[in-house]
Amino acid sequence: MKKLFAWILALLLLVVVIGHFLYPVLSDQLARRRDAEMMQEYREKTSAMGKEQREKLFAEAAEWNKGLEEIRMEDIFTAGITRTTRDYQNHMNVHSGIIAELVIPDIGVSLPVYHLSTETPATYKLVHVNTSSLPADGSGENIVLAGPGVLKTEGFPGKLGLTDDRMLEELDRLIPGNLVVLNVLDRTMVYRVKGVQMLSPAGLKELDLTPDEGEEKLTLVSQRKDQRLLIQAERIPIREARTLLAENDQATFPSNWQNVLLLGCPVLIAGLLVLWIIELIRGRFYRLPDEGKREDPEQLEKALESMDQISNEINEVEES
Repeated sequence: MKKLFAWILALLLLVVVIGHFLYPVLSDQLARRRDAEMMQEYREKTSAMGKEQREKLFAEAAEWNKGLEEIRMEDIFTAGITRTTRDYQNHMNVHSGIIAELVIPDIGVSLPVYHLSTETPATYKLVHVNTSSLPADGSGENIVLAGPGVLKTEGFPGKLGLTDDRMLEELDRLIPGNLVVLNVLDRTMVYRVKGVQMLSPAGLKELDLTPDEGEEKLTLVSQRKDQRLLIQAERIPIREARTLLAENDQATFPSNWQNVLLLGCPVLIAGLLVLWIIELIRGRFYRLPDEGKREDPEQLEKALESMDQISNEINEVEES
């Protein structure tokens, strides 16, 4: 009974270990699927809009940008509940508060961009900072987006270190020259990374992000424990972006090959461990009573003497 309990406990521990490794991968894939479905609905509603309606949204966003005297930001990751005006929420709101889609090809990021609100804080979603420019597809803009690196699971699993979504986890891999794409309504805006820096919350607050006349910028901010990762990029023409993408086009692994390995390796190891345990149990069942026991030297010596005595008796019988 004790042995059975030990095997059950070992299997339970094995299941817990496998779940610890698989949960982040599976939850991340589910989150990516939800984001893809949200963006599909966004595109469908955008396609159903008329050209005049889309132009009106861009014009309203441009008017909003003209009212911004300077662009500075508080540390919205620790600012608590952020309340924004209804006027801000109505700008560029096509579907469920989504403003645009952020795509970073070099690190496989594709995320919806939401209005900043109490329902969509920067610690939970990728959001547009309401004190920055809206994507109006014009000059004199600096669009600031903020989001978490890794979204932790809520409750007790989060305290164990489990995660739900690796949103901007690999943002620190970007280097000057990488491309960042912002899809807004029916337009594509491409930016090239110019600088990457790590700041304290106080340093971020003091930073002046106001663009010069004629500039078109995109700024990404992500949380890294008690530091803030800042990515600044400048807009480039679509033609130039296509040339850069063509030059960097190389045969690579599928974009999700890392997830496949992370998902497959624990399953393979778990299968091998289960087979090993089964063979171990079967070996115990089929083992002979004295199999595997260490032989006693005295008993072995007595057995040899008995064999010699029997051999001598046989020889005597044959001689007689």
